[in-house]
Amino acid sequence: MAKKLLMSFSTALGKTSSLTLDEPKAGLTETEVRTAMQSIVTQDVFNTPNGNLTGIKSAEVITTTTETLI
Repeated sequence: MAKKLLMSFSTALGKTSSLTLDEPKAGLTETEVRTAMQSIVTQDVFNTPNGNLTGIKSAEVITTTTETLI
């Protein structure tokens, strides 16, 4: 099973911008993710086509299973 952390942010133009990280650590807490996301917004780390990141929208860990057929 593969896991990804999907973090979604609101932008200055009223859109949503997302950042995905592969294989987040086990036991990741809401507080840890919220703190990291707020730091990304506060430090203005990323420039997006939809404007600067202005806030936190959501975060989720997505687990996928791959079934190889051939």
